[in-house]
Amino acid sequence: MQKYILSLIILVYSSQIFSQKLSFSVVVDPQVTWMKSNSQRIKKEGYNFGYNFGLVMDEYFDDNYAISTGLTILNTGGNLHYLDSMEFNFGSGTDTLPGGTTLKYNLRYITIPFSLKFNSTEIGYTTMFAHIGLNNHINIRSTADVPSQNISGEDIKNEINRFLMSYFIGGGVAFSFGGDFAILGGIYLIGAIWDVTKNKDYRAFINAVALRLGVKF
Repeated sequence: MQKYILSLIILVYSSQIFSQKLSFSVVVDPQVTWMKSNSQRIKKEGYNFGYNFGLVMDEYFDDNYAISTGLTILNTGGNLHYLDSMEFNFGSGTDTLPGGTTLKYNLRYITIPFSLKFNSTEIGYTTMFAHIGLNNHINIRSTADVPSQNISGEDIKNEINRFLMSYFIGGGVAFSFGGDFAILGGIYLIGAIWDVTKNKDYRAFINAVALRLGVKF
């Protein structure tokens, strides 16, 4: 965790050197997540809770328009129900899971977003915003739980793609306390563009609805 904090500090100071029209936000995004597959033999099963947290930076090229990026840590995942038996590559070795098995994916990523943010003119102390862009994810931890097989927290990094890309669209409201300091809240829809897994027989995607809470300064 210390290296991620150090990366955030370096990112903040390097950005201050190259631009004078920046704003920063520390954000926490509680999420409801789920996974789905393109295979008719693999079903979505239920919803999970995840969260994303970190630093977001907005560089304004106009009073109401900004290019946004940052660095966050995303904890996500979902449940897939496999109707047929399947071979699965766990860290301890390959195992054959019987048909009717539900597997819970627990995934952690470093996320670097690139996006456009549109702000309304401030009315009183309130500004509304819309936000659209792409997330670039680097997987740093992958485990799985298989309750029916008494498997918990098993390493599955050999089953998961190292890189992932997703889109997001959302909006919200920022309430200013004067100057650059404000609190913000919003809601976002997030969907994976790339396949989460390495399996060549099917594709699996993560989707989420997130509530954004943050402090802007």
